[in-house]
Amino acid sequence: MKALTAESIKKILKAKNIGEPIYLFEEVGSTNEVATELGRNGAIHGTVVISDSQTKGRGRLQRKWISPPGLNLYMSVVFRPKIDPSDAPLLTFVAAIAVYEAVKRQGATASIKWPNDVLIDKKKVAGMLTEMQTKGERVDFVVVGIGVNLNMTREIMEKEMGEVAEIATSIKEATGREIDRVRFIATLIDELEIWYQRFMSEGKALIIKEWTERWGASNRRVRAMYDENTIEGIATGVNESGHLVIKKDDGTTEVIVAGDVVLL
Repeated sequence: MKALTAESIKKILKAKNIGEPIYLFEEVGSTNEVATELGRNGAIHGTVVISDSQTKGRGRLQRKWISPPGLNLYMSVVFRPKIDPSDAPLLTFVAAIAVYEAVKRQGATASIKWPNDVLIDKKKVAGMLTEMQTKGERVDFVVVGIGVNLNMTREIMEKEMGEVAEIATSIKEATGREIDRVRFIATLIDELEIWYQRFMSEGKALIIKEWTERWGASNRRVRAMYDENTIEGIATGVNESGHLVIKKDDGTTEVIVAGDVVLL
């Protein structure tokens, strides 16, 4: 397999706007933090930050993202979209679709979980973290962080993650073969460019439709936990802001902006 370098990725990259430049590090605290700092210093749209490992990798709600070296993908991308700030969270959907497609190309059967995960066999293989920076009332830039478990074995997951390993997986575990990180990264960046361009040209309705088609909980019974509340009902879809809509047993609907959802 090819050594993980910016040059080896660019050599097979088809994308024209995302992946120029690529900053590749041996170790960082968090790729999102590095990308945010680059964004504040004027980094152009499509700047990519990749690290072989992270010491302070994090997911949604400041949860720790286990980031051992040499095995997985830890990447953040700087976007400078001309969109309303309220639409920025939909870049998480763009990233989720791109990851779904990249995972599928490896021969694994994936599904998307609201709000920011990709699953294989109901176990988490990837997560996204989207963070927006504004200037006045407009979007300055958005950093989308993506973590994908590529080559972690069950033994490594249990050692690194503890109990959380029960609900985690890797593409290698699902397919039984080693994943070429360089090729996977190039494929993912290509997919990101395709779906970002479609978001910009065709609008949020298209992205919500495509996301929903890949969503594993559509019209399924779920339990949602948010703001110290717990509700159950049928997940009927997401609204135009990407918020989850649940129809409760009494016939009323609840819109969940942020929270944890499990299938029942």
